[in-house]
Amino acid sequence: MNVIDSHLHLFKAYSKDYPRPIHPGLADEEREVVAQELIVEMEKAGVDKAIVVPLGPEDHYISELLKEYPGKFATVGIYDTDAPDQAENLDQRIEESSIQGIRVGFVDLEASPDDDPEKYAMFPVFKLMAERRLKVWFYAEPRQVEMFDRVLERLPELEAIFNHCGFMVSLDNLSIDQHARPHFDTQIPPPTLDLLERIAANPKTYVHFSGQYAFSHDPYPYPDMNSVSKRLLKIFGPERILWASDFPWILKIPGYLEQLELVEKLLPDITQKERELIQGGNAKRLFHF
Repeated sequence: MNVIDSHLHLFKAYSKDYPRPIHPGLADEEREVVAQELIVEMEKAGVDKAIVVPLGPEDHYISELLKEYPGKFATVGIYDTDAPDQAENLDQRIEESSIQGIRVGFVDLEASPDDDPEKYAMFPVFKLMAERRLKVWFYAEPRQVEMFDRVLERLPELEAIFNHCGFMVSLDNLSIDQHARPHFDTQIPPPTLDLLERIAANPKTYVHFSGQYAFSHDPYPYPDMNSVSKRLLKIFGPERILWASDFPWILKIPGYLEQLELVEKLLPDITQKERELIQGGNAKRLFHF
């Protein structure tokens, strides 16, 4: 069985050749996290492949990775808000960087969930993605998730993966913890699980089993996430959950292997076959490497 890490970040130090967003405390200008560092951790943990997500819409480094490590990585890009022609942008990135999805954080910042979903600002982009069989990597606040549910009603063929246990966050609530990791101050279990369950009625929706460190109020192995984990299993079933590390933020605390072991620690009652689906089988079905 291939163990597949279905969401992590790699990036070079900021430069003219490798432009990217700069995030103070997380991804400062001079910081770089490269494939060689990740592969050491993957080999120690028994992880075979990974899905790499850059920090911004610049695909320079992930394009190099696919050539340098054929068969090792798949790629998901970041939505480019500045692209003058979204169709052309997607097609170019598919050709040059082999992206298989786009990470998106909003549907429409001005509209209401009651509005016509085909009038939402991002609806044309989602339609383009559906036509190209690109997956939506979705991570947004509840109001945007409600609108995305309406989009999925109109585009039932669109596949969507909700990031980080389906938590619905606002960047206004983002801080950096003492271990230099993203952290969100949120209720556990989150009150948005009912909304997530409603959306999960769509069989083409999935969820990442990841990011527990960013929400939990407890130290590893995050016992307050037990109820959330069980609810995710009930909502999505083992066939629609994908384990991910969210490397590099977890490298020191709790550690890469420890992040993989959360599947066993937080979902102790699943079968070996179900564990294999979550730890790689589902990602292998959805992505080509």
